[in-house]
Amino acid sequence: MIDSRNPARPSKTFSRSYVAPALQAWWDEGGTVEGWLRGRRPLISYARISADRLDGDAVGIRRQHKHNARNAELHHCAVVLHYEDNNISAGKPKVERPAFIQMCRDLTHGREEETGVPVRGCIAVERERVWRLPDDVMRFQDALALGDGIFIEDATALDLADGVETILAGFLDPGAGRAEGTKAHRRTVRSAADRAEEGKVYGGPRRFGWLGASRDPFRLGNKHKDYAEWPYLIGMIKMRSAGCSWRGITARMNKAKVSTARRGRWTEQAVKALVTNPAWWGGRILDGEIVADAATGKPVIGEWDHADEQQDGVSYETWKSIMAGVNAGRLHRGMRREMGAPPPTAPLRTRPYLSSGVLRCGRLNDFDEICNSKLTGNKASGRNAKYGDYYRCGDPNCKGIGRRVAPVDAHLEELTLAYLDRHFFGTKADTAPWRGTELLAGLRKQRRAVEAFAASGEAEGSDVHNVLARLARNIRTLEQEESDHLEAERKRNLLRGWHRERWGAMGLEEKREVIAQVLTSVVVLPIPEGVSDKAPFDPTLLRVSWREDVTTT
Repeated sequence: MIDSRNPARPSKTFSRSYVAPALQAWWDEGGTVEGWLRGRRPLISYARISADRLDGDAVGIRRQHKHNARNAELHHCAVVLHYEDNNISAGKPKVERPAFIQMCRDLTHGREEETGVPVRGCIAVERERVWRLPDDVMRFQDALALGDGIFIEDATALDLADGVETILAGFLDPGAGRAEGTKAHRRTVRSAADRAEEGKVYGGPRRFGWLGASRDPFRLGNKHKDYAEWPYLIGMIKMRSAGCSWRGITARMNKAKVSTARRGRWTEQAVKALVTNPAWWGGRILDGEIVADAATGKPVIGEWDHADEQQDGVSYETWKSIMAGVNAGRLHRGMRREMGAPPPTAPLRTRPYLSSGVLRCGRLNDFDEICNSKLTGNKASGRNAKYGDYYRCGDPNCKGIGRRVAPVDAHLEELTLAYLDRHFFGTKADTAPWRGTELLAGLRKQRRAVEAFAASGEAEGSDVHNVLARLARNIRTLEQEESDHLEAERKRNLLRGWHRERWGAMGLEEKREVIAQVLTSVVVLPIPEGVSDKAPFDPTLLRVSWREDVTTT
């Protein structure tokens, strides 16, 4: 079963699957799945909503499951499992839906992997809940066909296995769905370009410094200044123009207890995104360029409140001077780097270090709270190079805490090895077999038979093209599932059969993976008053927390 919810960081967006409450209650009383089904066909209730507008309460998801359970009874079926993707779109190719993917896999094999609950189809309130893209509908159709399943849309049953109906309605032409999606995307891009050239107000969530949208009285969002926030926005711009670092600006905003537009604390990225956005002087970026008037070549000034040079002391020229000092591969806010401009000189990614994923800062920050920010590895340079690389807290509202990399890594490495020796030495790997081995072998055998049939001349290639195409899709899907299973088993058995010789053969990433499996965090405490920061390494200033759920069983 899957469950991407994180109690520590609640979010509207999640995917999960679980046994239907009615079946779970029957199970809890000692009943069996067969006894509960009483001959009914077991179905998956799939529910999805693109935007959870009720603060993550998943009300829409629950309502869909309720309708699905009621409609399943009309066809002598019963919902045995719930799969749900909350606050996730089905119309964007790059957006992954974990519950949909897992549902297709379980439909292919005819049962849920962990519980073994049989499934022979899916029910949803409407087909758009399940798919919107051609690739998804083909994947879903293939899974139903392999698992001898049916699809019930609201109260209408579509029996794919018997070929009575096809769920490809609307996708009869394989390219039609993609073509329609492409047209819609072009319309959106064209509309955005038109609005930009006309200087219309930005859409999207409220930006810091401007008022949000309102119905009563009616007000467009991001059009009128928020006079309480505006001085802080101008202050950030002036600080950056004067040479203040992003971190310094962030620290000052947080010390002043000024919240972001979403009522959170400021981060360096949030400050950078706001200051480099041309909206504050009235401009807009489209396709990597400032939107300019075709006749005059001057920037188009938008129809929203923006900075006035005489009143605020900042202008378009201020923004250009700020952007000249921005060091990043594509600059910011979609701007292109000019031809011939030198590439960024600073590293764009943190250098990998063994312990950088688990170290946390234990110093009190400017809010008299334990900082608890991650420590990252830094390359030693200048006169401090002789001391070696170091870990350091980068939180803008913390004075920072640091330790040399070499002694920290050596200490944590020895602690980890001792823990593994004590708990995992002599254990045996326990790799669970993949459930689709026979099914994949059968499909490959079918493909060879069809290819041989076509090669013998008894059938035209065009006659077997669709059959081979479907077999190829099913084989690719199962091969990917097998690969994912093997990788999951590798991670699950990473600590089993432990012996110290393995550590020396591991690469840095694998060692970090091992450490992450046994440690939750290591809090780095400040050096006591009166002790030099050049004093010998003190391991007692590292507070180690071990994972309680790591077992050898």
